[in-house]
Amino acid sequence: MRRHLVPLIALSLSFSTSSYGQSWSNILSSSRAINWSNAGLPATLPDGETTANPWTPPVRPACTSAQAGITVPVSSSTSVSSLNSAIAACASANRNGSYLLLGSGTFAINSNIVLYGVNNITLRGSGPQSTILSMTSGDYIAMGEYLSGGSGLFQSSYSAGTTSITVGSISGVNPVIGSIGYISQCDTGSGAQPCSINPSDNGSLFVCGFYTGCNTNGTTASTFSDQQQAVLITNAVNNGGGTWALTISPGLYMPNWTTTSGAKITWNSASNQVVGIGIEDLTIYSPTNSQNFLIQAEDSYASWIKGVRIIGSGASFSSKLQSSKNFLIFNNYCASQIALSSYHACYSVDSSSDVLVLNNIAATGIPTEYDGQNSGIVTAYNFGRDAFTPYAENEWSFDHHPFSSFDLFEGNESAGMTEDDIFGSHALNTYFRNYIVGYDFPYVGGAINPRGLDINNYQRFENAIGNVIGSSQITAYQGTGNGNAFQIATTDSLVASTLMRWGNVTNIKQSTDTPANSGVRFVSSEVPSSLASPNATWQNQVPSSHNLPCSFFLSVGGSSCTPTYSGGTGLGWWKVCTAWTTFPTSCSATQTQPFPSAGPDLSSGPYVNGFAYDIPAAIAWLNLPVDTSYQNSYTVTASSWSNGIETITVGSLPNYSCGGSSLCNLLGAFQLSGANPACTTGATVGPSSELLMTNSSSTTVSYALAANPGVSCTGTMKFPDVRQFDERVYQNDSGSGSGGGSGAPVNPPTGLGAKSS
Repeated sequence: MRRHLVPLIALSLSFSTSSYGQSWSNILSSSRAINWSNAGLPATLPDGETTANPWTPPVRPACTSAQAGITVPVSSSTSVSSLNSAIAACASANRNGSYLLLGSGTFAINSNIVLYGVNNITLRGSGPQSTILSMTSGDYIAMGEYLSGGSGLFQSSYSAGTTSITVGSISGVNPVIGSIGYISQCDTGSGAQPCSINPSDNGSLFVCGFYTGCNTNGTTASTFSDQQQAVLITNAVNNGGGTWALTISPGLYMPNWTTTSGAKITWNSASNQVVGIGIEDLTIYSPTNSQNFLIQAEDSYASWIKGVRIIGSGASFSSKLQSSKNFLIFNNYCASQIALSSYHACYSVDSSSDVLVLNNIAATGIPTEYDGQNSGIVTAYNFGRDAFTPYAENEWSFDHHPFSSFDLFEGNESAGMTEDDIFGSHALNTYFRNYIVGYDFPYVGGAINPRGLDINNYQRFENAIGNVIGSSQITAYQGTGNGNAFQIATTDSLVASTLMRWGNVTNIKQSTDTPANSGVRFVSSEVPSSLASPNATWQNQVPSSHNLPCSFFLSVGGSSCTPTYSGGTGLGWWKVCTAWTTFPTSCSATQTQPFPSAGPDLSSGPYVNGFAYDIPAAIAWLNLPVDTSYQNSYTVTASSWSNGIETITVGSLPNYSCGGSSLCNLLGAFQLSGANPACTTGATVGPSSELLMTNSSSTTVSYALAANPGVSCTGTMKFPDVRQFDERVYQNDSGSGSGGGSGAPVNPPTGLGAKSS
């Protein structure tokens, strides 16, 4: 039986103007960007709760024992069914929001935790080191479910920015104020509903998916409808005669919504979607990958995952977000102690809009896989390393399925970023001030596939502004194969000709750099300023200056950026605790990084000729203590040294295999105990004295060691190095930093790549 829902009594999508600024207008054409302030939590939730900014959930009171019907904090001995009953009771008793506190201990999760059919409830742990949800039976946390609702066809064609639409041919339930509306239409040239004609390339904005004419997978669908935007229906008026007037928020992003392409809007009943659901401050542990995912959020509005540590994986993803709007993924840590098959991702997002993925750490697998039909997503200041998969592909923006548009990737630090054509096309996405190393530093074994920003065929009208790309594995500026800072497909000539590049930095020095041979590229020929018809709509004038804003979605720094090197951003997550008297409290030292962290206006940084620094999440990854409870011990039986590399032979290494019989190379950080100090001198990173693998096999592990130790490095290898975690590692940067406030790196560098010049 469906639980009673809190009514939707107030609708607002206004955002804090003090947190967000729209500053790209001096760089990008208005046809190539949107107001990314729509991403993240709204300023006011439907129940009237307010948020300080898009990444801070509302302050909620605790649900009491009397309200929950069981003792609070909830004990780890409580059954899942009793926990679900308490969640429903708390939501019913506190219709304007509350949190249910879980106590310390390991909770055995043997059926789904149900966070749908309820609204405005936070499931909060006592901290990731204290509250552990052990998922061992194929079950998961369900943050929503999509049930059939209604739909209506557009009665007119509408341009970008439109907030009022008229729909007819209504089927199913009538539209309801407060519902998420999913606007979609047929792919280019595939006609009106049911979109049964094969897509055809119009030589312009080409929306195409699951068709051999636009993908390399060879998959062909029976219907083609890949362009989508999720909006909130804020008003619905029955005009009579079978038509309805709908007010939507925000306005339409794309300019091409037409009746000839069968544009329509579908909606779930507002009573079926979830609103204001949060998961906070706990660990989700999966020692096997028996379940498909550990968290599933579907048809969810203004909800969040925050301060959560995810260890292990589902068979496909650690968390799956789909058909949702204004979702927040913030301050989380994701890692695995098991090998991951295929393209495992920590976070998978599809069919969603205005999601904010901010300040997360992903240390195993592909950090985020975007699986199509997304728009207006902001992915910012996330750190990823150690793609423990069949081959290294550590990319925060693995845009894998059709069709994404107007997504922003800003300030991320990872091995690479990809817009692929495996399943179809994307368009109008923006990459701004990311630090892209080009490979999983320092690992050079296996198929590392070095490359920076990889843009495949049919990925048109993309923007790359102020990114820093480079390492020893990047050997050319642009090409179609590995080793290129920009790996750009050439079968579709419109990929390169419509790509907007301005102010990017690479380690490949050219005479056309500004200044010459600096690696900085302000080149007019890389700006699509004179596109021929039918693409003139998306041309971009050459910017009048070399001044870039500090951010495309934060107001910090303004439209003409002056980097700050010693704090004062005002961001509540920019200062990082680097040492503790007792973890996770009693912080004894902090570090504040420069803002922005990468770009042509930075200097004296540790990476790519001084133009890039580590982001806070990278500093946190380095300094968080190793959680020894997830380590295994392996005996080192022999060792050898050659040309700056120490190779240890390890008995009984886990015989991980990925995707069948192929060996999945070990990758990442480990500790070596009991060995002669000469075996680790100058080779370790961070306070936990970790070593970073440069290569591995089924019986050996290699790491960089400058000097020949002259002794046998036998001892014990401890692996994997899962981190202890608590989001309190991040602190408010209200003033200048301390303990490394200049952003000076630990030696060796803390992040993904060594300094390149």
